[in-house]
Amino acid sequence: MSLLVDRTQRSRQVDDDAFRAWATDHAVFLSSEMRELRPARRAVATALRAVGMTVVMFEDLGGRDDDAETAYLDGVARSDVYVGLIADRYGTMLSSGRSPTHEEYREARRRGLKIAIWSADDGSARQGDARDFLAEVRTFHTVGTWTDPEQLPASVVTRMRELAAEADSPWIKLGDLVFRADAIVDDGRTLQIEMNSRDSEALGALESLRPGAWQRQTELPVTTADRSGTARVTAVVSSASSAQRRQLTVTAEVTWADGRRSPMASGLNGVSPEEQVEAGLRAGLFQEPLPSALGMLGSMVDAGDPLEELDALGLSHATYEAVGRLLIVERLIGQTGASRIEHIAIGPPHQGNRRIEVAWRDAIAYTNVQPARRSIEGTRTTAALSG
Repeated sequence: MSLLVDRTQRSRQVDDDAFRAWATDHAVFLSSEMRELRPARRAVATALRAVGMTVVMFEDLGGRDDDAETAYLDGVARSDVYVGLIADRYGTMLSSGRSPTHEEYREARRRGLKIAIWSADDGSARQGDARDFLAEVRTFHTVGTWTDPEQLPASVVTRMRELAAEADSPWIKLGDLVFRADAIVDDGRTLQIEMNSRDSEALGALESLRPGAWQRQTELPVTTADRSGTARVTAVVSSASSAQRRQLTVTAEVTWADGRRSPMASGLNGVSPEEQVEAGLRAGLFQEPLPSALGMLGSMVDAGDPLEELDALGLSHATYEAVGRLLIVERLIGQTGASRIEHIAIGPPHQGNRRIEVAWRDAIAYTNVQPARRSIEGTRTTAALSG
């Protein structure tokens, strides 16, 4: 079966109690040029604190012995969500040649924070550096806009509700099927997945995994946001919640990849197994050539494109990004033995291109050696996007 994505699902709406529970467990770093947007910063901070979130702002980080740059980067490090506001002014240049807001944004991306950014709708007076900053942001994020500053706090809180709902409905890949789960319970050996859907094809695919009297249990690849392995389905329980929608509970025995280098892995013409993983992913995602040192042995490197099937499905960017992350995690952890994913960013399509960044840790080769960090980034161009 080719890749099947359940398009009928959406993240569950969270009620006020569930949202407040999520909010009180999350901190927001509020970032903007301070002088121009001081009233907007205060209004947004007040709205976020009113729903229970901890708000971290540069002006609250005073009274420290650290220099200013260390102070705000530490503030980003102890936050879960980055909220950025961009208007006309770029801000004072630091020694890096970037403004504090720009540096805060880059630190948030480096640390894998959830990122939500708004720009003033009227950009006619926007400084050149601020325009360049906004263009960089739009490479990887959909940016909201505001015309009336009084409406901005409500818009930010609405986005926080969406983040809470997304956290409550994680994506998972089981075999060739990708769907949202209402709950995932994992004790390391047994995996229980609860989901509901009205997609008859997706429901049928899951119910077909139910072991029968004459059907052998088969192993399937399974991938979540940060893990990948194999699952053997032991039970599928179905109940109808309406004429169109059904609820399923899937139980499986699971073996997660342990992040250790395969004993079968070997170098090829001086190219290490870990270098082969990186080269293969570059070739698959960005059509970069394999190292010339591989020569005829290049056919032994997995240079397949993990997103090839995804491009043809015509998904919204939010769904494409979520499913794309799973496919890259499956490739790196489930198939080629990376020990940990550190960062995946998939940008929205722009003129037939998407920017993609991936960072991970090599497979564990020796128990007393920290696996090296690898990262790739590039522009992905596909016929599906160009069309």
